Amino acid sequence: MTKLTRREGLASIGTAVTAVALGANASEAASQAAAAFDQSNVKWNTLEGIDHLWYHVLNVDRELNVVDLLLKFAANERVVLHKHHADYSTFIIQGELRLYNAEGELTEIRPTASFVQKSAGGAPHTEGGGDEDCIAWFSNKGTDGVIYEILGPNGDTLGTLGLPEFEALMQTQDEPVQPIVPG
Repeated sequence: MTKLTRREGLASIGTAVTAVALGANASEAASQAAAAFDQSNVKWNTLEGIDHLWYHVLNVDRELNVVDLLLKFAANERVVLHKHHADYSTFIIQGELRLYNAEGELTEIRPTASFVQKSAGGAPHTEGGGDEDCIAWFSNKGTDGVIYEILGPNGDTLGTLGLPEFEALMQTQDEPVQPIVPG
């Protein structure tokens, strides 16, 4: 994979916007812009028993009860059935996030650059990437208990992830890349 400079990345995004303005397919232009996201500095981790998903915990704030994550969903695959027990926001950085109900029917597609806020609860579902891996920022808010409930095919609870689990995951992952302060 070729690493792009900030200028090259901005140029490719500008090229995509120009292509749309000249009548090109918006989805193709969004794919070109997404290709500019350099994930080489992201330290991806996996969870045993949850296939087709990689994560990087960005922050766990116990005072505010917030967990911020980067999640990467494999292309044309689905993660386990689950429920959200915290209010959350998502921003799609690359690709598209596809959501499926418990019966496996596609219910929503979130394209690159879409931002969604949802309340806790909702029906059990699965998620996965579109035709390319999807990278999304998830911010889970306002909980001191369960954030995600992992479900079996019959809807039985197989496990939960909450603030303590994400804090432990963050402590065991490699140190994230830090900003460089000149001088």
